[in-house]
Amino acid sequence: MRSDPTLLVHGVQGRSDDAQIDGYVRYLDDADCFVIEAAAGGGRNVAVWPPGTTVWMDGVAVAGVDVPDRDPIAIGSRLTGGGGYANPDTTDLDPPEVAADCLSGGGEFALIHAISTVTPPG
Repeated sequence: MRSDPTLLVHGVQGRSDDAQIDGYVRYLDDADCFVIEAAAGGGRNVAVWPPGTTVWMDGVAVAGVDVPDRDPIAIGSRLTGGGGYANPDTTDLDPPEVAADCLSGGGEFALIHAISTVTPPG
């Protein structure tokens, strides 16, 4: 496993209800990205976390993310919240380059502003 996973964070301010974010937190080791896989069987969006978020490690394995002011969020958890989406082809936010596997089914960058619920895996 990789010991220095890439974690995208944002400083974009927005209302928490701009857009609904609902899906499963995954880390794609080969592509080096955290994603939100749509809960309703849609695509995959690159997760862009609130400021101060860090990678949660279990030894050398990625266990999830540690978002300020809440318990760590484990890989495989279902996350619901609010934020916004940025299409990598049309946004003016200048998103970083990510592997094609990080975006699928019309995927975008999911800028997470507020987290409503987290349901752990299992």
